[in-house]
Amino acid sequence: MSRMKKFAHWQRTESQFLAAEADAAYSIVGNLAQTGTWMKVFSFRVHDDQRGVGTKVDLLPPGKIFGMLHQNTAPAGSITRRNQDARMVEFTQPQPAGRMVLRWRVDEAEGGCILHFTIEIHGPGTTAFKFTVGNTLCHDFTVAVARLYRMVAHTAHIKLDAHVVIAGGRGFLGRNLAADLVCRGASVAVLSRTREDYFPTEQFIWDGIHQGTWIGAFHSDRPVHLVNLAGERVDKRNTPENIAELTNSRVLTTQTLAEAVAKREELKTWIQSSTTAIFGDAGEAELTESSPIPTGERALPEMTGVASAWEQAFTDAKVNAKHSYILRTSLVMHPDAPLLGPLNLLTNIGLGGKLGHGKQWFSWIGMEDWLRVIRCLLGLEQPHIPDGIVHATAPNPLRNEEIMAQLRSLAGMPGLPTGSLLPKLGAAVMGNNARVVLTGRKVRSEVLEKAGFKFEETSFLSTVGR
Repeated sequence: MSRMKKFAHWQRTESQFLAAEADAAYSIVGNLAQTGTWMKVFSFRVHDDQRGVGTKVDLLPPGKIFGMLHQNTAPAGSITRRNQDARMVEFTQPQPAGRMVLRWRVDEAEGGCILHFTIEIHGPGTTAFKFTVGNTLCHDFTVAVARLYRMVAHTAHIKLDAHVVIAGGRGFLGRNLAADLVCRGASVAVLSRTREDYFPTEQFIWDGIHQGTWIGAFHSDRPVHLVNLAGERVDKRNTPENIAELTNSRVLTTQTLAEAVAKREELKTWIQSSTTAIFGDAGEAELTESSPIPTGERALPEMTGVASAWEQAFTDAKVNAKHSYILRTSLVMHPDAPLLGPLNLLTNIGLGGKLGHGKQWFSWIGMEDWLRVIRCLLGLEQPHIPDGIVHATAPNPLRNEEIMAQLRSLAGMPGLPTGSLLPKLGAAVMGNNARVVLTGRKVRSEVLEKAGFKFEETSFLSTVGR
């Protein structure tokens, strides 16, 4: 197959469980006139009220410039397939010498239903459109489905008997966790420094340092759990000032939360976030929960230094919880994962070869598996995980050169090796830390393995290219 033919088609599918009746969910999903009420990132203008095959529909995409350009130049799309029994509706938008297809399907599932959303792009403009339109329309899909769930929650037969407070609940991991729990019927409150319109949970404003009215986030008739993900963005320039900021943003928030929960009844669970980067640049060593934390040159200050202080703050706090965990998370993979942005950029300009020597280990976990680990730690699913340190990482780490080869296969591009200098220069320009990709760790979880946790996302390629 030639590269041009390969680029003539691109597809991405997102799926999310809802603890609600399938027919209730489809009554909203199948009516494209209501799409904007829950997906928010885009909406439709339906030309008539028939909503059957052939109905003309205008796609109203996001962004002032692109949205206006699309509305003034693009022809109307239409409903091209609709099957009430299968709970499926499909919209097709003509593109220059091609087309874009959006498809929703609601399947029944135990305890509720699963909503699938697929985008297909066909034609010579596929490469450009997948970046400018395709991935954008999928953005924050889990959050969108949580908004949908709140519209049909009254049909839920089973709801999780849990109230989960998430500190740092609007970052990449936090917002996906919050939305997933909402979709399953849990009560969720997030602690954040700002408020976001249309976010599908309660939001409490805090600064991570001072006590305040945000303590109300812990008030609930359901068992209360805490997941602490709060902290400044890790991928910053490696300066003493940034390292101090990274450390303080984690230590102080942990101490502040401990002070808050000490004044209330015992929490059911406290999950304290940490990172497998605590092991620094670990070479060929295989690392488990019982492995010692490195010292000396391997104890990189922005990795081992920050994470060690983070975990120590949790230990010193003597948290008021029935169950407590330190969750060391490896790199969480999803098409929207922050790390993939710069890696995909390199790949798509032909520089997707190995970074550095390419032998450094890349430990990762798929987003769906990470969410399942969290639900198990919260006691909302089986298997039961014993208290203590847990590594959230898939059992099959890859080397950097393998990761880059798989990203090149998605892009259909050759890749020149970049060595170490180019990533360092690029990181300096973008304000990042090149050590994120030039160092590595081979990490696995003895705890999850012994508990009987089964990973479902074992293919790196499927987690980033679905």
